[in-house]
Amino acid sequence: MFNALGARRYKQVGVETASPGQLLLALYSTAIRYARKAAQSIRNGDVVAKGTELQRVSAIVGELASTLDHAVAPELCGRLEQLYFYMQERLTYANVALDADAAEEVANLLTTLHEGWTEAVAEAERERPAKGPAARLAAAAAAAGR
Repeated sequence: MFNALGARRYKQVGVETASPGQLLLALYSTAIRYARKAAQSIRNGDVVAKGTELQRVSAIVGELASTLDHAVAPELCGRLEQLYFYMQERLTYANVALDADAAEEVANLLTTLHEGWTEAVAEAERERPAKGPAARLAAAAAAAGR
């Protein structure tokens, strides 16, 4: 029987074994889902759910902004920081004005970023050899099959 404890443990292992790129994509996906739920909650008049979902999106966007490494890519980080700030403004507006379109706008911006990062993460993972015992076994098997 599949229970809640097993589901939490499965999710925890997934997070612990995910690459930084995969975690980034998971954050974007989660933020998108919360932004869309917030927009729907506004449309439905559910102010409690709206507040909860907007808080969740805002926390993720804040986390994304706080992890920018300006020393590595100053121009990119500066632009992303401005975009994250804009998203925070739109989330605040969605909350105060009960504007579902503002929440949807944030979801759309996050979706665009998710698509771009998906490509970047895939390329980075192709260029970087996998690590760990399973990767070493796969590499050895591939080498033996040549």
